[in-house]
Amino acid sequence: MANKRNLSGCFNILNKNDLKWYVDTYAIPASLHPILPEKNTPIYPFVSGKIGVYTRLFDYCNYRLPLTKVCHFELDCRGLGSDPDLNVFRAFYKLNRSGSWYTFEVRKKNACCYTWITTSLKDWKDHFFLVDDRCIPAEMSWRLKNPRLPAPLPEGFEFNKNLYAALIKEVGRV
Repeated sequence: MANKRNLSGCFNILNKNDLKWYVDTYAIPASLHPILPEKNTPIYPFVSGKIGVYTRLFDYCNYRLPLTKVCHFELDCRGLGSDPDLNVFRAFYKLNRSGSWYTFEVRKKNACCYTWITTSLKDWKDHFFLVDDRCIPAEMSWRLKNPRLPAPLPEGFEFNKNLYAALIKEVGRV
């Protein structure tokens, strides 16, 4: 079993029926050529032209392929009759590092638009399949080796305070 620093020891346990279920349930386009990796092929190093996709992203994060920007935060904003606002998201959360992983953390303890967030998933690294790497936008930047995290909000940071307050009032469960 792989740990968070050694993905080369992580081998897939999904079968063809599992893959078919994810493709059918989440309408993964056939044009992305979803396949199971060959036996004993780890998720890393990456197979040329492919990207590994963990199934838990679909199960818990409203993940869609090709990549979209729909998430729980966006749905909450739209449910309140507002367009999602990146600055409101930034007012709630900050990007931080946890070991070699990145995570969003609540910026203020008493200001959150979710009542419960899954904080730990077990046995997820061996549930993956491969799709064409073109599902990732070409302009997507990959994480930098040593960014300064968490980044503070800039002085004079402005955001939609009405939407911020409404999201806290109508707190949802992720």
